[in-house]
Amino acid sequence: MKKLLLSTVLVLGLIVLAACNGGDQAAENMYDHLESSVEIEEAFHETQAELVELEQEEHALYNEMIEVNVDELDEIEGTVNEALELLEERRQLMEQEMESIDAAKEEFDQVEQYIEDLEEETQSIANEMLEKMNERYDSFVELYDAYMQSLDYDQELYEMLLDEELEGETLDEQVDLVNSSYDDITEAQETFNEHTNEFNEIKREFYEAVELEVEFVD
Repeated sequence: MKKLLLSTVLVLGLIVLAACNGGDQAAENMYDHLESSVEIEEAFHETQAELVELEQEEHALYNEMIEVNVDELDEIEGTVNEALELLEERRQLMEQEMESIDAAKEEFDQVEQYIEDLEEETQSIANEMLEKMNERYDSFVELYDAYMQSLDYDQELYEMLLDEELEGETLDEQVDLVNSSYDDITEAQETFNEHTNEFNEIKREFYEAVELEVEFVD
């Protein structure tokens, strides 16, 4: 069974607002909400590292468990319970990520009220930026759902290993479900990363269009 190390592309932030050449108040208001959204999402970025660490620990435990024969499952009860504890920590961290994304999206949505006050040639870019963020958010919801489903399959697998009457065929079927769920996560993560990159690009274009001179932080 392979383990996915969840890693997502970040939304670009800014460290400098050098000038607003056009003096456009609507653009400045949008800037405030856009960068506040990035700050809120920092909790999401921090959780990523914790998730990867937990996945690595859990994978090591899995390797220990899988080497035991079906007729020797009583020897790995402690390892299984430890893996279940790590799984629950991952579940809680993923829920925290969803909360961070929700809060950041709520802050971002505040920019919509200012779009009609922009100059006509920049409104289309702003609307496209809004659309890209909506796509990004929807793709994260799909990633979240896929990850949580995978956790359920992992949990079922670990609990099976506590059953002394477990049959090898049943175990193999569950492993197939787990691996298939990892494929779903990989696909959802790639989509989320793609939408994040697209959002970052249109965000750059928007700041250039409204003549906000900023320095991006990759």
